[in-house]
Amino acid sequence: MENIYSITFSRLVDYFLKMGEKKYRAIQLFDWLYVKRVTSFDSITNIKKEIISQLKKDFYFDKIEIINQEEDIDVKKYLLKLSDGETIEAVLMNHDYGNSLCISSEVGCNMACSFCESGRIKKIRNVTSGEMVLELMTIEKAINERISHVVIMGIGEPFDNYNNFCD
Repeated sequence: MENIYSITFSRLVDYFLKMGEKKYRAIQLFDWLYVKRVTSFDSITNIKKEIISQLKKDFYFDKIEIINQEEDIDVKKYLLKLSDGETIEAVLMNHDYGNSLCISSEVGCNMACSFCESGRIKKIRNVTSGEMVLELMTIEKAINERISHVVIMGIGEPFDNYNNFCD
């Protein structure tokens, strides 16, 4: 099984075509995931039950939990717990042009930059593309606002997790 948030649109189109379905099923599912923001396949009402049943066999909804939040002027720092218990951070910055979120690309970091707190923790693993999506979605839900800009930094060096970052 795979985290539903890790699958790209083109892979989802291929998935539905291989099932003998039309491309518009991928559009429908993406609408439910990223516009309506459902967190269960059972919430989807315009896709056949047989397809929903297959989706449940092939994919799961992962979750990220906010376990701590620190606030300063125009900045909120979130400690996030991943489904395997590991923790990462995300930082929300309010600007006159919108909300920017700095998300983590790794649990820990091997770069050990002297100016960075994240370098004190050696790299444990990469953050998946689905977990990166969930960082954004979790913070948007918490603040009840859209995030207009995303910076891939946070804990970890994005190029050390290039495949998941570009997925």
